Amino acid sequence: MSELLTGFTGSTLYLDTMIPYALLRGLDPAARDLFVRIEAAELQAYTSVLTFDELSYRMLLALIRDHYEGSPFEHLRDNQAQMIAQFYSQMAPHMAHLRAFPNLFLVDVTSPDLAVMDKAMRQYHIRPRDALHLAAMQKCGCLNLVSHDSDFDRVPQVRRYTLR
Repeated sequence: MSELLTGFTGSTLYLDTMIPYALLRGLDPAARDLFVRIEAAELQAYTSVLTFDELSYRMLLALIRDHYEGSPFEHLRDNQAQMIAQFYSQMAPHMAHLRAFPNLFLVDVTSPDLAVMDKAMRQYHIRPRDALHLAAMQKCGCLNLVSHDSDFDRVPQVRRYTLR
């Protein structure tokens, strides 16, 4: 079960992919407000390098959707090099800014995290990517998660917050 981020009283958060996505796409003013607080050092935030893989892919699909009719998946599959050439230059500055964002720390995912992934998938029945995020959260010691993914509610030690 999630709680609203407005009720969070701690000092550290782990950000799931859709939170920086909401910021970059301008989808939710609460995402902008959260990043203002992180930048001002009111909060310390963590995310995984895995987030940047997911975020880049989602941003690429969104930009394709913004510019072309039809399925962005099909456009990317059928014209991958062209789509990346056309849109990555728009994404790159935003990704670089996030990588260097003050008080946002990137957690590496390494081969020992695969054991955590395996255990989490068996125990909580979560997807591999979510299980790797759990491994990153455990690694940085932050189990306060900002995410709209209710699958994390099956992990009892994770306290999930939503923007709205």
